[in-house]
Amino acid sequence: MENDNIQEYFTTYIELLDKIHTLGHEIDASVIETDIQDIIEKRSKYRTRMHMVSNKLIMALKDKGNRYPVYNALAQKNTLLSVIDGKLEFNEE
Repeated sequence: MENDNIQEYFTTYIELLDKIHTLGHEIDASVIETDIQDIIEKRSKYRTRMHMVSNKLIMALKDKGNRYPVYNALAQKNTLLSVIDGKLEFNEE
């Protein structure tokens, strides 16, 4: 697996996480029930996609070892990724 794939997976993961968070705020702000259902369905699709990306990222990191450096665009700084007990862990560099 190429190193660029890990960065790409992580960037996609962070983008999906941000979209899910934003949709949560839209649900809280919405007063129309049909709008709420649409937003909930959209958020569910993003969560499913994020889970798939997370699994790909975990598999890629298992090949590279722990504390793999990536750029976190959401936090605007480098982050060290690890897989601990099959779960993705984030640490500051």
